[in-house]
Amino acid sequence: MNKITQKKIIIFFILSALLLGIFYCIFELRYSQKIYPNIYIGEFQIGGLSKIEAKKLINQQVDNINQKGINFIFREKEITIYPIRSSSDAEIVKTIIDFNVNKTIDNAFYMGKNGNILEKINFVFNRKNIALETIFEKEEIMDDLKRTFSSYDPQNAYFYLDNNLLKIKGEKDGYAINYTEGMNILESNLSNLNFSEITLSGTQALAEIREEDCSLIKNEVKDILNLTPIILKYDKKSWAINKDDIIEIIELSKNNDELLININEEKARIYIKENIANQIDQSPRLPKFNLSNGIVENFEPGREGRKLDIEKTVSILSKLIDEPFKYIDLPVEKIVLDSSYSNELEIKEIIGRYNLSFGSSTANRIANIQNGANSLNGILLKPGKEFSTINALGEIDENNGYLKEAVIKNDAIVYEFGGGLCHLSTTLFRTTLSAGLPITMRQNHSYHMPYYEPAGMDATIYYPMPDFRFINDTGKHILIQAELRDGGLSIELWGTNDGRIINISEPVIYNIVKPNPTKIIKTDALPSQKMECTLIPYDGLDAYFDYEIIYPSGEVRKKRFESHYIPRQGVCLLGN
Repeated sequence: MNKITQKKIIIFFILSALLLGIFYCIFELRYSQKIYPNIYIGEFQIGGLSKIEAKKLINQQVDNINQKGINFIFREKEITIYPIRSSSDAEIVKTIIDFNVNKTIDNAFYMGKNGNILEKINFVFNRKNIALETIFEKEEIMDDLKRTFSSYDPQNAYFYLDNNLLKIKGEKDGYAINYTEGMNILESNLSNLNFSEITLSGTQALAEIREEDCSLIKNEVKDILNLTPIILKYDKKSWAINKDDIIEIIELSKNNDELLININEEKARIYIKENIANQIDQSPRLPKFNLSNGIVENFEPGREGRKLDIEKTVSILSKLIDEPFKYIDLPVEKIVLDSSYSNELEIKEIIGRYNLSFGSSTANRIANIQNGANSLNGILLKPGKEFSTINALGEIDENNGYLKEAVIKNDAIVYEFGGGLCHLSTTLFRTTLSAGLPITMRQNHSYHMPYYEPAGMDATIYYPMPDFRFINDTGKHILIQAELRDGGLSIELWGTNDGRIINISEPVIYNIVKPNPTKIIKTDALPSQKMECTLIPYDGLDAYFDYEIIYPSGEVRKKRFESHYIPRQGVCLLGN
């Protein structure tokens, strides 16, 4: 190789390195605040966008599907699964499909950021896919599908009682629907922002248990029925399982053509939960304290909790067929909480307070708020302890005084407990902000409602999650006082002011989105042609505010609370 050739090679490498260096600088400068190019979620390109622009684009798609839902079809029937189901005023909200847009966009933003120059060049020429992080209640969706398409299921022959006479209902052949495949398609579609309808597959299936099978073991079933009543005992109470109960929870199955009689564990579980557990279970309760002339006094002792172990009970009951018995001692677990408190409580002054108006609340909603306030009022939080709103409220059911509110589930109206409790958690959130306490868990509502102006300063709860939690970092006890007054819920936190300074910015509102036009759903739940408009429409929007705590030591803690509210389409039900 001559010297001229060597020089050309050296010049070539120098120029190449220079060009790569220039490319690197331009590339890094251009994408310092943007996602690298050619990054996609499904068919949506987010490469080249800032995090805010990408979140807006993906939220638009997510908001749309939250209103339209996802259709599942099998033969002549279909069902629309909505990612969120809620009460008319959106006070009760349960998320069935949750899209973690923020985390997904954060992951996309950092893709390739720490790579070398060749990896960065790769983004210019090659497409990169990132999945939208999604969590969905697979079992609940499958249950909805199974209920909708149950008329296609093969029906085994079974026993029933008619005027105390044991009779047999004949079998019906049908289809075996592949729900697991449907869930796999749903999971894949959601991760790629694909919300197209899903057609379930199924094959013809014969009923396993035929009428002639039942005839062969009719006498054995009679022997089981003659074991009744089965007595279940706890403490001084007892419950009887009678013939009518047993016939509902036994089932027949086959094992290599051998016919077996079993206890259907799922049916037994439901029976025990609905008829026995609700009379035994009791939420634990911490001691309550009263404030009298600035002095904290114990006026209500704590209460241990108890919970029936339903799984153990079912396990015991399932042995009835092979090992007949007449009595069951119910397994009940006791829940004991720490109730020891110092006499030196040092409750001196109000360190935080807030009153949130009821507005146009229904009587049921106000009753639930009052009930929740009673649960919070008088709770004493020790120094360094985390407060959980869900734990403080205990079980949200009729045994604890709560009333039901109507909730739209797919195309029907169901009733759930707890409407109004988010009024309590939102008031507590704002009270905690005013006290300058660290907030460890807070989730905004799915929808922005007039109850909770200004936007971005609300907190939702729904058992068991999401919860609203904060920590008492004052070094002293904090006493919660909650009561209904001045047309709203008032919450005060009493403790010792350590001189901390709290700064809370005004909420910033942006990305306001109008909901889709009102949707009409036909249903068998209403008389023919009767219409009930059950869901109030709400605008979608984004909001944030900044929260700063300046401690006497000079330590500063800052936190930005961001909220994304989904536009909600109005819905009216029309009787078929």
